[in-house]
Amino acid sequence: MTMNSFHNPFFLLKVLKSYLLDIDNLRRFDEEQLQRYRDKRFRKMVQYAFTVPMYHDLYKKAGIHPEDIKDLKDIDKLPIVSKEDIKQYFPDGVIPQSKHKDQFVKVSTSGTTGKSLAIYVDMYDIIMGLFGYLRTVKEYGLNWRKHKLSIIGDFAPHTAETGYVMKGLFQKAWFQSMLDNIQWLDTNDKPERVIEELDRFQPDFIGGYTGMLGHLAVLKENGFGKKITPLYIASTGALLDPYLKRFIESAFHTHVFEVYGATETGPIAFQCKERGKYHIMSDLVHLEFFEDGRPVSSKEPGHLIVTKLYGGGTPIIRYDAINDVVSPLYEKHDCGLSGSLIEKIYGRDSIRLYRKDGKILLAASLTGIFTKLLYELKTSKVRDIKVIQHSLDNIEVQAVIDEQLRDKGPSIEEIFSVLKKGFIDMFGSEIEVITKEVKEVSRKEPRIISKVDISDFKISGYA
Repeated sequence: MTMNSFHNPFFLLKVLKSYLLDIDNLRRFDEEQLQRYRDKRFRKMVQYAFTVPMYHDLYKKAGIHPEDIKDLKDIDKLPIVSKEDIKQYFPDGVIPQSKHKDQFVKVSTSGTTGKSLAIYVDMYDIIMGLFGYLRTVKEYGLNWRKHKLSIIGDFAPHTAETGYVMKGLFQKAWFQSMLDNIQWLDTNDKPERVIEELDRFQPDFIGGYTGMLGHLAVLKENGFGKKITPLYIASTGALLDPYLKRFIESAFHTHVFEVYGATETGPIAFQCKERGKYHIMSDLVHLEFFEDGRPVSSKEPGHLIVTKLYGGGTPIIRYDAINDVVSPLYEKHDCGLSGSLIEKIYGRDSIRLYRKDGKILLAASLTGIFTKLLYELKTSKVRDIKVIQHSLDNIEVQAVIDEQLRDKGPSIEEIFSVLKKGFIDMFGSEIEVITKEVKEVSRKEPRIISKVDISDFKISGYA
C-alpha cells in the first residue's frame, strides 16, 4: 500500500483543520450551522460516489444524477445499498475508477453474524475515526495529549482496528510518536495479561470491548490491577447491561459510558456525560430509522440505515447492513451539543431469538443473562458461549470453560444453573434449557442461532 497522503501538504492542512476545528463541531455549530455543514458534506459524498462503479451503476439504474441531490432532504431519492451490493462489486468496484486498491487500507467487519464484509478506507477515514473517538474523550474532560489513554481493540489480522491503527496510523513513525501516551492492547489476549499491562501503564482512561471490561472487573475485584484508577471507562462492541455497568464502575471506582460505532462507518454516537442519552456524531454520519418501509417515530425501534459524510475509500451511503435495531429520540437536549439523539440501541437484528408471546429478543435483552456470571458469580471461567434455539420450547446453551480456572471459584454446575435460570426468567417456566460444555464454538457462524420457523409466527414487537 502506498501511503503518500502525509507527503501532501494539502492533506496535512486538512488534517490540521479537522483537529483544530472538526473535533468541536457539535459544540461550535448551532443546529442551523450544523445542517448546512451536513448538506455540504452530503453533496460532496454523493458526487464522489458517482465515481465509484457500484454507486454509479445503482444510481444510473435509479435514474439519479448528481445535480438531483441538493441536500439531505433529497436522500430518499437514492437507493438503499446492501452488503450483497458491496460483495458483488468488491474489490475494484467499490472504489473510484481512477484509484487502485493498493492506495487504500482494507478493513473487515467482525463477522459476528457469520458473514464478514471487507471495504476500503483512506488515511482521512482513519484519522477522522480517531478524532471521533478523541471527541468523546474530550467531552468527558480528558486531554489526549496530557492524559494517558488505554485502548483495548480487536487486533486480529483482518479487523478494522488492525487496519486503522497498525496498517494506518502506525505506518508513520512520527505519527506513532505523537500517540506515545496511548496504550494499545488486544482484546483477544487473556484478561490476566491485559490487566497486567494496564497496571503497568496506569491509564487515566480505558476504552474497550464490553466482555473484556467485565472480565477485567472480575480480576480487579479479586485483587489484581491495584494501580489501575481510571477517571473514565468507555465500553464498545456490545451492549452494556446496566447491572454489569454498575459492577465495572464499582470494581474500578469510576464512571462507565458507551461508545457506538461500526467498521463500515466509524464512530456513530456516544453517551452524554450529563444525561446518558446517545449523541449522534451528526457531522460525521446521517442516520435513518425504518420499520416495515416507513420512518419510525421518536423512541420507536427501527432498522438503522447509515450514511457516512466523510472519507475517500468505499463510500457508505444509505447502507442497511449494520443490522442494528435502534430507536431515535426526537427531542432537544440542553447539554450544549448540537445534532440528533438515540434513545436506545437494541442490538443486531440478525442475532435474535423468539418468545411464545411474539416478542423478539435481541442482544440488549439477552446480554443480561450472560453477564450475571461476571457480576453475580464473579467468575471469568466461561470464555465463550453459543446459544441455539431449536424451537419455542427448547434452547441449548454451549459453554467453553477456561481450563486454568476450572477448579477456581463457582462450580460448572453453579454456572449452568445461573444460565438456566436466566433463560427461564426471560422465556417462561415452560421452556427447556439444555446446558452443555464444549471445547470450542465455531466463529464461522453467529453465536446466537434460532431455528424457529417464523412463517406462521406473529411478531408483536421487541422485548
